[in-house]
Amino acid sequence: MRFKNIHSVLIQKRCEEQGISCELLVPGDEEIFVLQKGDRKIFINRGVSPHVSHMAATISENKLATNTLLHSHGIPIPEFMFCANLQKDARSFLDKHKPLVIKPFDTNKGVEIHMNISNQEELEHAFLNVRKVSSHAILQRQAAGKDYRILLIGDELAGVLLNEWAYVTGNGKDELEQLIETENDKRETEGTAVYDRNFKMLSPVPMEDVARALALQGLNFQYIPGEGEKIYISYCGNGWAGALAIDKTEDIHPDNLQLAKKIAAVSAIDVIGIDLRCEDIAISYKESAFAVIEVNIRPSMVDHEYPTEGKPRRVVSQYLDYLFKQAHHE
Repeated sequence: MRFKNIHSVLIQKRCEEQGISCELLVPGDEEIFVLQKGDRKIFINRGVSPHVSHMAATISENKLATNTLLHSHGIPIPEFMFCANLQKDARSFLDKHKPLVIKPFDTNKGVEIHMNISNQEELEHAFLNVRKVSSHAILQRQAAGKDYRILLIGDELAGVLLNEWAYVTGNGKDELEQLIETENDKRETEGTAVYDRNFKMLSPVPMEDVARALALQGLNFQYIPGEGEKIYISYCGNGWAGALAIDKTEDIHPDNLQLAKKIAAVSAIDVIGIDLRCEDIAISYKESAFAVIEVNIRPSMVDHEYPTEGKPRRVVSQYLDYLFKQAHHE
């Protein structure tokens, strides 16, 4: 059986290594796997735990419900509002909390997330784009700091990533336009070996994100960065927007890990990805600005296994071990 999706390949190969039978419930459809070890059989949807309740899943897919739930338990969430139309209160929210992030309330994978919204024109443009994919938008104060992802599996830390914004490095000769074109071409053509396959790990950076990032820095495509000068070409920490994954698992402060475990418990999700912003994951949330952005019921495990920088974490193996340990207790 030859899978197309990198998650599927990792699950299949680790199952082989761990003596677990791995089949697709529907041949050719890589959504549902049937795993069996001895007399124990488990159905999984890639990284979605079979132990999550329908209600927990429903809440996690609704960003408004998730924000409200976490906020009610004292979890630090940036100020937000929910809207179907750009009325006066939305414009007042912009004036009070800008810059904002505008995003759909019920999508994932970074679809139509608009950042650094600072004026009415940008608000209207972002809102119209969000409404193309969702009936409502969430307006939220854009938290300061760097983007991190914490992965918990069964109340145990599996990995921490710094999702660094995409950037190019100057050579003192080429204009930004050429450097960005070269970077995106590299992302389109180069891959990473995953067992006997080759997969593209870094997404090209959307040009709309590039133009916005350069404008915020007062730069244009004709600017020539100096030798070694680092220029960010996106301010989005989402992998689908081209962010780099840097392993920081060993750096997390104990307070931040305990907060992550509280988030998992409140969300009732046992295999969870938590996206947050802070200046440094090694500093306690009690001592620095810290904001939870999203929780993910279907967290990607690929970037932990194959980070751009840092130590690879065998999180898929940890996931499988956890699933069958839980099955043993049922």
